[in-house]
Amino acid sequence: MFVFYDTETTGTNIVFDQIIQFGAVLTDDRLREVDRLEMRCQLLPWVIPSPMALLVTDTEPDRLTDPGLPTFLEMMEAICERLRTWSPATFIGYNSMRFDEPLLQRAFWQTLHPPYVTITNGNSRLDLLPVIRATAHLLPGVLALPKRAEGGPSFKLDQVAPLNGFDSHRAHDAMGDVEATIFLARLLADRVPDLWQLLIQRASKSRTAETLSFGRPVLVFEHVTGKSAVWFGQRIDQKGVRTSHATVVMLGFDWRSSRDASQGSFEDPHAMREFVRRIALNRAPIIFTIEEAATKFSMACGAEEIAQSAFLEADEEYCAQLVHNLGAAPDYPAGTGELEELIFDGFPAKSDETLMAAFQVADWPQRVEIARAFNDRRLHRLALRLVYVSAPHLLLQEERERIRTGIAKRLDASTVSAQPWRSIKDALQELELELDGHELELDERVSKIESWLKERFNKLSFDLGAMP
Repeated sequence: MFVFYDTETTGTNIVFDQIIQFGAVLTDDRLREVDRLEMRCQLLPWVIPSPMALLVTDTEPDRLTDPGLPTFLEMMEAICERLRTWSPATFIGYNSMRFDEPLLQRAFWQTLHPPYVTITNGNSRLDLLPVIRATAHLLPGVLALPKRAEGGPSFKLDQVAPLNGFDSHRAHDAMGDVEATIFLARLLADRVPDLWQLLIQRASKSRTAETLSFGRPVLVFEHVTGKSAVWFGQRIDQKGVRTSHATVVMLGFDWRSSRDASQGSFEDPHAMREFVRRIALNRAPIIFTIEEAATKFSMACGAEEIAQSAFLEADEEYCAQLVHNLGAAPDYPAGTGELEELIFDGFPAKSDETLMAAFQVADWPQRVEIARAFNDRRLHRLALRLVYVSAPHLLLQEERERIRTGIAKRLDASTVSAQPWRSIKDALQELELELDGHELELDERVSKIESWLKERFNKLSFDLGAMP
């Protein structure tokens, strides 16, 4: 079974923006529709949408606060329940690994659900965008691809799907993009069935780790800085499936000479790091065995690459040194300590997991008590925020004021773009810059967005003035 899904959001910031529309279709193994789910929700009070996101998705700003829509919590509860009933399945999106997946994980976590729905309980995931890029690179002509103005193919969904015969695409609508993604998947399944089945089978972490095993050369497809490439590589760590990433080196580099020259000193690791990749095992990387590369793409591993492979397989000590010196995770910039940034600061204790599950089925008075019972300070704060949205009268005055002050801080950033989230001033400046740059014309939609933002700002100024 497959679950094709897409989200529409308030912007492109995967940490601070919000899902406002979700669409998903369950299909059988032959890509025939079995069930579907489509939902919208209300805007969270601490989120300001990007004006351009509203224009691209053709969303009226007043619709974001429509009381007839489900709350964010209600939408995520419904999504979580439906996806559970559809599992186990392979979850497929378009550019989903970089965007929809992290947004969905954070949305589940912020509503006190287990965040990793798409990769637990027998589920796996696949991103159709790199699949199409790899197909275009390795088997050109399978799909028609539009050209970018600066040359080279474009892989934008709203261009690729229509060019290949999908005439009813509602671009930048969650369900419309899901239907376009299914259409392209059906084309691949029909035109390159062996490749399609191979990549589907390799979507799970265990199957990827099985193919990407120590000492076994593989063909790797990657798309980096706007360019697609393939190269023969080999895994040099021996952690198997017991890790999130595999350390893979390019066999086109002379590792034997490097070993002799460095004698383990690694005096210039930066130059060598160019030929090392950390490949995520649970993100369905596009990899092929050397036998598959030869039979499907007529690509053979050269004699020198085979020699490098044999050398690395035989010298486990050197491989361990390479992993230690070159295979470490990159340093990511520190966050600001805001609640949304704390999702990866440890797993909840079993007792808190029990409370998370209880929160989903409790009434609001009970949810207040559960919120106060969490040992994990993050979950405590998340729960109180959810109560504030739907039943603020149940909170203590000090709890309400603390959340209210936090919301004011989000919306009223004193300087534009000095914080990682979007304030009202940020949104107004974004609109002004687009108008000044003649990217937009002052039409009715733009005027509505500007008026809505100014109303929010005036209300905020009033609320700030009323604060003790």
